Amino acid sequence: MNVYLAGGGRVGFHLARLLSAENHSVTVIEAEPRIVQQIDYTLDVRTVQGNVASAMLLNETGVAGADLFVSMTGCDEVNLIAAATAKGLGAKQAVARVDDPLYIESSILYETILGVDYVLSPDALTAHEIANYIESPGIVAAETFGRGRVHMRQIRVIDNPMTNGKTLKDVTLPPGVLLAVISRNGKVIIPHGDTTVEPGDLVTLVGPHEQMTLASRLLQGAEARNASVVILGGGSIGFYLAQVLENQRRSVKILEWDAARCEALAARLSKTHVVHRDATSRIALEQEHVDDVDVFVSTTNDDERNIVACVLACEVGVRQSIAVVHHPDFAPLVGRLGVDHAVTPRACIAN
Repeated sequence: MNVYLAGGGRVGFHLARLLSAENHSVTVIEAEPRIVQQIDYTLDVRTVQGNVASAMLLNETGVAGADLFVSMTGCDEVNLIAAATAKGLGAKQAVARVDDPLYIESSILYETILGVDYVLSPDALTAHEIANYIESPGIVAAETFGRGRVHMRQIRVIDNPMTNGKTLKDVTLPPGVLLAVISRNGKVIIPHGDTTVEPGDLVTLVGPHEQMTLASRLLQGAEARNASVVILGGGSIGFYLAQVLENQRRSVKILEWDAARCEALAARLSKTHVVHRDATSRIALEQEHVDDVDVFVSTTNDDERNIVACVLACEVGVRQSIAVVHHPDFAPLVGRLGVDHAVTPRACIAN
């Protein structure tokens, strides 16, 4: 696949590394000479230095032949202009990264007006992944397709329905749900009618979103309902997460140290309790009664702060903890510290 990436910052660099490792033809367009030099030195991709919003530059670099054009600079307006221009020049698919809620809330309108295929926000995608994990805490991994209509979940079997000689053909899964893969002791099994499922197996389910909870419950038993959530950090991820959780009718509290940001959050969130304080100490977490909370989520821009806050929350007694980790290399380390789940914005938008 011929892929053009506009912007070689943290998100663009991560995406370029993933795509080049999968042997796609990748071109990175970046205005900053230092970043271009770093990409040239580190990755096996083509680089072009220049303004990604320039129609002449995009035309000269051959964007017309792109299978996919993704604009990932730090400026929303530049990303929208670049993606729209690339689409107009002939790129088959064009994606624009945005961060401003104004563009995210009206993404469908911008996609229609500008002809851009997708308007995506790393922060909003991260918030939705966290919300999915809170909704289904037993899942090991999850992906969505078709704008959320189709879900894929990998779950660990706890309450096995296949006892007394029963096989897969004897178990009725919810309509539209397919048990696609079984992983057992490191071996991958493609199931058929006579296949059995055993406790401890990792099974991959694919099907409609509305049926996935029933399918998961069949293999895991009753799920613990995560009714109450405390969010540390009232930035974009914390705000989007609170919005989603409000719609799920959960009890939500945001802990934010910036007073002005607290006022802005309180004005936009109707059901969320916004508390003005820095809750990165054990005493602060105990005073906020985190031990009575189902899920603690740390969403600040500081990876170390997020990880430490989750570790402290676990020691205080929270049932589950989730840390936002911006550096992908930190994510595998989080589980070793007792944190239940780590979510990386760069990985979310790359997926």
